[in-house]
Amino acid sequence: MLTWEDFERTNGCVKSLPPDAEIIVVDNGSAAEISAALRAMCDETGARYVRSETNLGYAKGMNLGVRHSTRSRVILSNNDIVVQPGAIEKLLARLDDPAVGAAFPKVLDVTGKDQTAAGRFLTVATGLGHATGLSVLFPRLRIVSTPEHGDWLSGPFVAIRRQTLDEIGGVDESSFFYSEDLRLCWAIRRRGLRLAYVPEAVVTHEDDASAKVRWGAEEISRRQTREFIRASRELAGWRGTIACSAYTFGVLLRAVVGGGPARRAVARGALEGMSTR
Repeated sequence: MLTWEDFERTNGCVKSLPPDAEIIVVDNGSAAEISAALRAMCDETGARYVRSETNLGYAKGMNLGVRHSTRSRVILSNNDIVVQPGAIEKLLARLDDPAVGAAFPKVLDVTGKDQTAAGRFLTVATGLGHATGLSVLFPRLRIVSTPEHGDWLSGPFVAIRRQTLDEIGGVDESSFFYSEDLRLCWAIRRRGLRLAYVPEAVVTHEDDASAKVRWGAEEISRRQTREFIRASRELAGWRGTIACSAYTFGVLLRAVVGGGPARRAVARGALEGMSTR
């Protein structure tokens, strides 16, 4: 479990976990007061406290925690998660199938609304569909997907075998924050493994709780889009470059026609994603 400058949500997450879980709390460079509270909470609950003196970002912070784990199956968790009873057991049961590379729960927001996010990898077809508007008529050209049919699922809480995680080299550290789940799902699928969506396993997630401490909605959208484009371009080679170019064209066109700060932020992020390495 990765946390930064947030005791209350981390405490709530830890206390929602089964008592027999091996809980590793990675403090990603929190201030001294919060760090002390996290350490005391870990002492009280039996969780292991691991501290980084600086904010390593999501992927490096998660990999630091995994290196301290001893179990054969691992769950990578955001700290703004509350786990409902039985969810972990249901997720881990799906990993008994050797064809499954990772298992994902149903994710509810704090009001109880389903916010499970999934999508398709950005291909030439989906990029052109987005640019031309054909994705409105043809659902298979849409970037978003149902969790049951997604190429990738959002990963605020994902179960994976330690062996699989080791084989793919851990969480891809190419990004400081955002699109780690897309990169993780890409790596798992490249090994010929499936993703399992387990709707009977339920967690509650306060979306972007840590990000909102630092950034507003437009800045979050810009960063999310930048990392989505960058990951899609880097993972898929020249096909990814074509797909991302088409997608970016569509994003820019919508920003010009529709305007508004949100669309302009997405457009800036897409342009940055095409050039950032």
